[in-house]
Amino acid sequence: MQGFILRITKSIKEDVIVKLITSRHYYTLYRFYGARHNILYTGRNIDFEVEHQGIYMPKLRNIFHIPKKYEMDLDKVYIWQQFCTLLDNHLQEPNSHEPKEISSFYYNMLENGTNRLIKQDAKRVVCYMYVELLEFEGRLYKKDTCFICDNRLDNEIAVTRGFLIAHPTCINSQTSLDRDCVMQFFETKNLMNLSNEECNILYQVILEGI
Repeated sequence: MQGFILRITKSIKEDVIVKLITSRHYYTLYRFYGARHNILYTGRNIDFEVEHQGIYMPKLRNIFHIPKKYEMDLDKVYIWQQFCTLLDNHLQEPNSHEPKEISSFYYNMLENGTNRLIKQDAKRVVCYMYVELLEFEGRLYKKDTCFICDNRLDNEIAVTRGFLIAHPTCINSQTSLDRDCVMQFFETKNLMNLSNEECNILYQVILEGI
């Protein structure tokens, strides 16, 4: 089966614990001597097998790296890895090693994201994916009122964690964005009307957590 690696954690000696998702499951798997294998990197798409071993954590076996063209650009790789780690924080259940059933949306989102990374700016790709995720989970804020005071928004707005929007003064924000451009982005998933600087502001918000 195929999956995306969301996180790699060192275990005993050179063994590692690998968190990854497929089109159906979120897995926590054990890999003996995983630190020796340069295939295992956060964000990579791999083909693999799962070996179940009773009450112990399942093993990650027969790994094959599925190369992506964006991986030649280290800046894109770094930004992609950051998003994958954030997604892992969002999906994981503490102290659980059992496979967790998830929607195919998350795997397809990453697959489409790697295709976009070939030609597009990485931060713009992440912003696009995040708005898709918020809409899928029913969390995308589309009201024309401040989520803090519930009064109508002015032309200049602030965006905070979860892409909630507010008056800059309500959240003591030092940065602001054009309301119409942000709302259009939420509606169309198109970032054409936002500059690279504005996209970076949104990207910094995403880094606060999904």
